[in-house]
Amino acid sequence: MDTDADRARREAASWLILLDEDPGDEACLTRFRAWLDAAPANAVAWRSVARTGDLLAMAGNDQTAAPMPHRPGLLGGWRPAAAVLAIAACLLMILGPTLTVRFQADHLTATAEIETLQLDDGSTVRLGPDSAIRLAFVGGERKVELLAGEALFDVAPDKARPFRVVAGDTTVTVLGTRFDVSRRGDGTSIAVGSGHVRVDSGKAEVFDLRAGDWVRIGTGGTVEKGADLPDFLVVGPDVRIAARNRPVSEVVDRIRPWFGGRIVIADGSVGRQPVTGVFDASDPVRALEALVVPQGGRVIKVTPWLLVVAKG
Repeated sequence: MDTDADRARREAASWLILLDEDPGDEACLTRFRAWLDAAPANAVAWRSVARTGDLLAMAGNDQTAAPMPHRPGLLGGWRPAAAVLAIAACLLMILGPTLTVRFQADHLTATAEIETLQLDDGSTVRLGPDSAIRLAFVGGERKVELLAGEALFDVAPDKARPFRVVAGDTTVTVLGTRFDVSRRGDGTSIAVGSGHVRVDSGKAEVFDLRAGDWVRIGTGGTVEKGADLPDFLVVGPDVRIAARNRPVSEVVDRIRPWFGGRIVIADGSVGRQPVTGVFDASDPVRALEALVVPQGGRVIKVTPWLLVVAKG
């Protein structure tokens, strides 16, 4: 899950792209400076991202040529003439998935891939795109660690061996039920389709969930919860993404695994807008446009592998 530093690096990378797109946009510069001053992590991330972009741009140019002047007034310097390819490479270096997950996983899926697994105890796991799990079925323990992404569990009852799903600091314990666990963006979400689960947030807070109940635990300790969730919102990983009064940023997190590149949100005001609807992730670009344009946003296609959500 994202830390404050991860969030700041992602936002810094998107600012690098937007500033490169239109260096003379004073309104954009004003918003950028406000973001820069909003948190110490933002300034640290900007120095790192801007420096990486400079180095990549230099590597792609004639190294004997005189260095290009930096634009004044921006922390750490910035080149408006940096190649788009170098910026895209910078983003991939900063935001690319960690290899650690690949080494740890027993099962994992690629972009836009869904896989259903049959476990040794008769339980099934429907693994969403860009997701990974690690199994620990030893003795009296049935444990699955969700390393990344989303999974829908149909658990075979076994009172002698409780079934546990660990997602970061959060542990879900069941005896027999159907439930979805997701690690996307800045939190962990659990939604119960049938049965009964116990959710331990790792911060001395425990939730007792039954059919239709859901809880979302943010990395900063924030908690959202609700009840009476319709069945169509507890289907687990699916190409049709249904949302009911959820922030745009959360739905974007669910679209990202269906896109073979990177999607960054440059304007938080768009990301915070609540949205209700069903979006077809089989065409992630069109789904993203259908999501953000009605909320006053726009989708900038920097390269075939890089999309930026900005204010319209």
